[in-house]
Amino acid sequence: LKSGAGTVVRRRALISTIRRQRRERDALSSELDRAGKIQLNLLPGRLPRIRGFDIRVAYRSAKEVGGDYYDFIPIDRDNLGVVVADVSGKGLPGAIVMASTRAALRLLARGRPNAKETVIRLNHFISEDVKGTGMFVTMLYMVLNMKTLTIQVVNAGHNPLILWRDGSTRLVNPQGIAVGLSGGDVFAERLEEDLIQLQPGDRLVAYTDGVVEAMNERREEFGEERFVELVEKYAERTSAEFVNQLMQALEKHQGKAGQHDDITVVTVKYG
Repeated sequence: LKSGAGTVVRRRALISTIRRQRRERDALSSELDRAGKIQLNLLPGRLPRIRGFDIRVAYRSAKEVGGDYYDFIPIDRDNLGVVVADVSGKGLPGAIVMASTRAALRLLARGRPNAKETVIRLNHFISEDVKGTGMFVTMLYMVLNMKTLTIQVVNAGHNPLILWRDGSTRLVNPQGIAVGLSGGDVFAERLEEDLIQLQPGDRLVAYTDGVVEAMNERREEFGEERFVELVEKYAERTSAEFVNQLMQALEKHQGKAGQHDDITVVTVKYG
């Protein structure tokens, strides 16, 4: 009888543990869902409307809370900041760093049209926030001057910017290390800047790793070569058609495979 009673007690304790863990999982799932909604609200609600420019975005989070983010920041009357970034951590930690980066960059960029200076100042803040965590932020930051039709490009350890012009593509990839990796002079010394003088017909494409690293059921990546081929194939289309064709190609490649990373594409066509 004692053995039977002990079995019942152990079974009840086991069932109680299973139920408690289920409640905890449900609570965490609910928290992640709410955090994901908050994060989506931090992304731009609408795209900039600038005469002569066709701007579109494709964004898809792999989890309830993603590590990618993009933004458009009014700097002053003539300049617009454009950022595409990828936080090294996912889930809630990545969301916290993303929100911190977004807030700091928005504050620092206002009234400061120098892209390099802005990112150097941003690194000073973020490196303090992520100290000891091993986290960092790769970032492509651009400043579009709508008066001179120039774009400053700063790349802090991110994927290169793709520029399509007159039927061919080139990579705009100035040197730089990720935001948060070094809080000292090393970051500023390694950060370089490129300047693009826009010409009618130019298309710019900024993206995150989730695009080229998207895998199918055979674990084959979408790849840079296929991505560049699509850029060249659809570059002359409207930006809406461009991102639609790209996302369709990604979905076809992935098939029934799950999405393992966030996907972000920001494209700008001039003229």
